[in-house]
Amino acid sequence: MIDINLIRKEPDLVKKSLQNRGKDPKIVDQIISLDTVALQLLKNVEELRASQNKISKEIKGKPSDEQLKNATKIKEELKKAEEKLQSNNVEKFPYLDEIPNICAPDVPIGKDDSDNVVIKTVGKKPEFNFKPLEHQELGEKLNIIDKEKASQISGSRFGYYKNQGAILEMSVMFYAMQKITAKGFGAMLPPLMVKTKTEWNCAYTSNKNLMGAYYSIPEDDLIFISSSEHSVVPYHTDETLDSKIFPIKYVNYSPCFRREAGTYGKDMSGMLRLHHFNKVEMNVFTLPDYKISDAMQLELLAIEEEILQDFGLHYQVVNCCTGDLPQPNRRMYDINTWFPGLNVYKETGSCSNCGDYQSRRLNTKVKINGENKLVHILNSTAVSDRVVNAIFENFQTADGSINIPKCLIPLTGFSSIKSIS
Repeated sequence: MIDINLIRKEPDLVKKSLQNRGKDPKIVDQIISLDTVALQLLKNVEELRASQNKISKEIKGKPSDEQLKNATKIKEELKKAEEKLQSNNVEKFPYLDEIPNICAPDVPIGKDDSDNVVIKTVGKKPEFNFKPLEHQELGEKLNIIDKEKASQISGSRFGYYKNQGAILEMSVMFYAMQKITAKGFGAMLPPLMVKTKTEWNCAYTSNKNLMGAYYSIPEDDLIFISSSEHSVVPYHTDETLDSKIFPIKYVNYSPCFRREAGTYGKDMSGMLRLHHFNKVEMNVFTLPDYKISDAMQLELLAIEEEILQDFGLHYQVVNCCTGDLPQPNRRMYDINTWFPGLNVYKETGSCSNCGDYQSRRLNTKVKINGENKLVHILNSTAVSDRVVNAIFENFQTADGSINIPKCLIPLTGFSSIKSIS
């Protein structure tokens, strides 16, 4: 959640950020109008409380009728004033809920992912002396992918990884976990469901549509996580942490669940946009200084790149535009990996700095020189199923087999997935 003090002090900055994100800046005026009333109501409440305390101190022994009359009158007035203040907050809060994080100055202005800016290209597209297949067709021929059976069992946007495909999938995940824990990250296997309040605290969706945005079990007040961030970032909820232990770094493996609402007809073929997939993610808490957290974002991005380079994949890094940023994000880099069968770059991971936007709701703080301050929070993909699909396409051979990246062979136990034709 955004700091209300920023709206009070720099409303034009907030309006400009909203405009750049393609949102209506008039919401700021609505908040200011309600907040002006709230500040006056708060002043009234504080004055009544002061009067109440003054009367209490003046009473020595049995109170007089006049003192009782005044005390009763102030108590009633205070109750009404507090109710008005509470009512104002209830009205104001949903507007605050809708204001996204302020974009970093270097975020390009744009409408959607088509306006993202490529800032780096690594490696070269592989060359084939045959027409490369898309990963689904290739996987079905090798009996390592089955979407038809998944559709029968679970519906659209589900798939099976089978046989050596399943082994490769888990090898990719474990390779990332091993590599990143060796860099000093603590390993996590987090819960796959969180309370609705916990999900709201992550700040991706307002209370208006929490249950509708995610797979959920309303009767149990539980929501399935769409990435491990949603149960790891809240790990330090309502904690004030010692500054000496920063940065706090976690790497997590989890299945992820997404409704993919609003993506009707998009990426229906292949294993790219499923309701359930696996992912290794990094989450980091830093001291509340953008020099520190922005540097950490680049560090996380470098780790993500290093893994793709280990696998020998060709990719681009893009700086995501304002219209493509999720609500909590100050800045986000995407990595788009080349899929030769699809003949297109596809996003295989992202890396984001959310500043103190999430920690404000989570109430995650650090004590610095005796003062409690909100921490900065970052998230970054390490690997996901999409990387496995990229390996399928990039390392296929003319006979329909798939070569395994050398660094993964000790984990898979095989160097290729052979054609069964």
